[in-house]
Amino acid sequence: MKYSKLTSEQYITLLKQSRSTINAKELYICTRKANVTIQNYEEVISILQSIKQYMKFNIIDSIIDFLIHKDKEMRDSKEEIRKHQKELTSFQRQNKSNGSPNNQINENDSNSKEFLTKISEVKNLNDFESVYKFLDELSLYGIREFISKACEEGLWKIIKEEPMGNYIEEMNVLHMACSRGNLRLVKSLIECNCDIEGETKFGSTPLILASSRGHLEIVKYLISVGADKEARNNDGFTPVIIASYECHLEVVKYLISVGANKEAKTNTEFTPLLYASHNGHLEVVKYLISVGADKEAKTKFGSTPLILASSEGHLEVVKYLIFVNADKEVKDDNGETPLIHASKNGHLEVVKYLISVGADKGVKDNNGKTLLSFAKGIVWMHLRFIGVK
Repeated sequence: MKYSKLTSEQYITLLKQSRSTINAKELYICTRKANVTIQNYEEVISILQSIKQYMKFNIIDSIIDFLIHKDKEMRDSKEEIRKHQKELTSFQRQNKSNGSPNNQINENDSNSKEFLTKISEVKNLNDFESVYKFLDELSLYGIREFISKACEEGLWKIIKEEPMGNYIEEMNVLHMACSRGNLRLVKSLIECNCDIEGETKFGSTPLILASSRGHLEIVKYLISVGADKEARNNDGFTPVIIASYECHLEVVKYLISVGANKEAKTNTEFTPLLYASHNGHLEVVKYLISVGADKEAKTKFGSTPLILASSEGHLEVVKYLIFVNADKEVKDDNGETPLIHASKNGHLEVVKYLISVGADKGVKDNNGKTLLSFAKGIVWMHLRFIGVK
């Protein structure tokens, strides 16, 4: 079986013929290395159904159901596309025969009337996903005048509540297209004069959203049409800060290349490098350092990149920052060094490394607390073992 090459029909026939002579377990062992060529969705489903039937793999029931559902969705989508293509062709032919300009809606034209009715229907639904799908389909077929009319009617302004971490954001269709990475729809909406700097409930612009999701091509497009690369949301995040926070290296590189401020600060005075260090994004840290980011920048509470990386236990980031001569004895506003932060948060490997490069074991914070008094568990035991008092 290992070297046999079967069509899906041959494989299914083999299973069917073998069931009367060997049990399900033996059948699996005999056929598991068969090389089966598959041409389409239907063959995938047929093979899985046969495996379930003859090998007693009931666990794949949900997989089969999922594939059947997806197959139906694809068929429905293809039918919908054919329908719209037919309508578009009819509309274009009628416009040509009537001598009507392609950039106008003729309310006396039957196709235009049907479209205007459709706008009204979708608008009255007040359902975000229905509106999003409608505008997305228009952008797919490139019907500029129809998209313009839909935007004039305010369809793009419909709001969807979207969970974003610990809060619920409110986004319009342009925001969502940027967040989902739908470049085609983003372009269509911007070309129809949708607000490129419009803000979500928490102050994020389209560019901030695209940057936060790592959608480089959308970021490039928005910059090319004049989006503000230093826009800030309610927490003070700029596009380059949020891209650094989320570890979207290529977006960070591009934004820096077009002049984004690498030392921009949030409301709590986090720079891109501070967030990259805090979150353990080593490649982003390396890049930002390579373009001159301040490795001794401090947050509102005096934490540097090295303090944050040590506090969170990001050993490789700690090693790199030490390699580029970050201050290993720097103190935050409470007088706590990177070594203290690593100790009190239980990051033994970071503690060992900092001590190995000469970090002060006798350090005290502003209240006179020693390193050992901060440590707990295995870190405390290690410090005692090496003689820290």
